[in-house]
Amino acid sequence: MKDAIKRRPGMKIGAFCVMTLILTGCMGQDPVDSLHHSLEKAAELEKPFLEEQKTLEELEAKENQLYDDVMKLNMDDYKKIVALSNEALENVSKREAHLKIENDSIKKSESEFEEAKTSADQIKDKHIKEKADAAVSHMKKRYASYGSMYEEYKKALQLNKKLYMKLKDKDLARDDLDKQIDKVNTSYEKVLQYSGEFNEQTEKYNKAREDLYDAAGYYVKKS
Repeated sequence: MKDAIKRRPGMKIGAFCVMTLILTGCMGQDPVDSLHHSLEKAAELEKPFLEEQKTLEELEAKENQLYDDVMKLNMDDYKKIVALSNEALENVSKREAHLKIENDSIKKSESEFEEAKTSADQIKDKHIKEKADAAVSHMKKRYASYGSMYEEYKKALQLNKKLYMKLKDKDLARDDLDKQIDKVNTSYEKVLQYSGEFNEQTEKYNKAREDLYDAAGYYVKKS
């Protein structure tokens, strides 16, 4: 029997830190204020992304169970195999819908972040600009990692669909099934890789943003 299909881990650790900011210095320069505004708005725009993460995790857990249930059956239980496979196909469609909402949220955040990059370029203070550039660099890598993960996850879902369609085939050869499961797992391995990169860049960005706000004279309180 094949191992269970791999899944991407929950990405909640990849979320922005939530910060309460109080201006304590005299660094109220327009580019710095604009940068701060854009960074916090970008974080705000990712709230739907965080909500979709929870839903996707629940759907993934449900599909894992459906997959395990199907793989325990033989062709004597063909009707049940078809029923469970159809339920799994519905699950994949739901995940596609929630993945789109998640991606739309990230795209809106990324669009807002373009304003942050413009503001960072206009900062005159070399020390603050150095911190701003570091934050921008990590954020760009973060968006790139998400984009790669999103595209690969979409591919994995399509491979999932093919798998469950094959499972409903009475004449399915075991070798054909194993090959499809391998394709699904290979795709999810890439998803896991990009997810890890996304989380790593998010952690680095959160730290860089703290350093930036500290350099700009903001008191940062995490909540």
